[in-house]
Amino acid sequence: MTTILFVLGFALALHSIVNGLLLRRPGNKEVISEKVSILIPARNEGRNIAQCLETVLAQQNLADFQVIVLDDASTDETNQIVKKLASGHANLTLLYGQELPEGWTGKNFACWQLANAASDSQYLVFIDADVRLQPAAVVRSINALKKYRWKFISPYPRQIAKSLSEWLIQPLLQWSWITTLPLRIAERSLRPQLTAANGQFFIFDTNAYFSAGGHKSIREEVLDDIHLARQMKRSGYHGNVIDGSTIAQCRMYQSWSELREGYSKSLWSAFGSFSGALLVIIFLVSLYIFPLFIAALGWQWGIFLLLAALISRFMAAIRSQSSITSALLHPIAIALLCYLVLRSWWLKRKNRLEWKSRAL
Repeated sequence: MTTILFVLGFALALHSIVNGLLLRRPGNKEVISEKVSILIPARNEGRNIAQCLETVLAQQNLADFQVIVLDDASTDETNQIVKKLASGHANLTLLYGQELPEGWTGKNFACWQLANAASDSQYLVFIDADVRLQPAAVVRSINALKKYRWKFISPYPRQIAKSLSEWLIQPLLQWSWITTLPLRIAERSLRPQLTAANGQFFIFDTNAYFSAGGHKSIREEVLDDIHLARQMKRSGYHGNVIDGSTIAQCRMYQSWSELREGYSKSLWSAFGSFSGALLVIIFLVSLYIFPLFIAALGWQWGIFLLLAALISRFMAAIRSQSSITSALLHPIAIALLCYLVLRSWWLKRKNRLEWKSRAL
């Protein structure tokens, strides 16, 4: 058992180094002549939408682009903020979402409505309201998509973490796929399992998106980004995640309670089944928590396994521009993640999951 853990730990560390070196970067700033639609689903995003739109409307080298915000039954000032900004920007449009049909999650239905409103565009760019873009973010991403001849691309934004819980948990997002997903194989393969994506910033060739069924094909899924990327691959379209840390940033949650509820709503669906989730927890505990106790007893192999974990975390931190120092508390972060997975499943079994005042 010790040998297996040792080999696996250092194999993953080595894999993270290779992935870190091979991770694709955004493309050049050559002007995009085709029509581009930047689409923002917004439900109670009063604290985010103005800053998001400021960066979206400032996008450069897009010859023909429009911005559409869909107000998804907000009860705050979201639509008033958008209407005020739209009065000064001819290419900004506010839509009001239809009533949520049975069998859909709110975001998937909002994105589907947005896509249909922009079906005459060559590219669909989905942006979450808590994302902030650099001026060349969209053009560089689309040029990368063209360069690699993909039909979808997911530039992974830099994750901003200010509170302690964010600082511990958010770096695990990039670390998880940098450590485990063979990126160059994934971009060539159409196997749905070899997929990573982030719905915070997600770009599609419009024809491929609708041919694959778009958000309608994954209407019940909570993890919309991963499931939509897998659906694209099932439909024969290549694409992948790239390093978006230099062109976009996102602060998903601003407190422990927000982070806890946000992860709880979706982690139950991340591993396929409850047994799958338990296997992942056993794997994480064996490789990243158990060695801490072994090292405390003075056993060298425990120290070596902790070192392997630090190597993978350091590489992920360097490539994603996240905190390097948080890597030193990796076992604590993993323990917190395991708690969130179990909490998510418990709430799912109790039918108590909800997000933004909607039952899931």
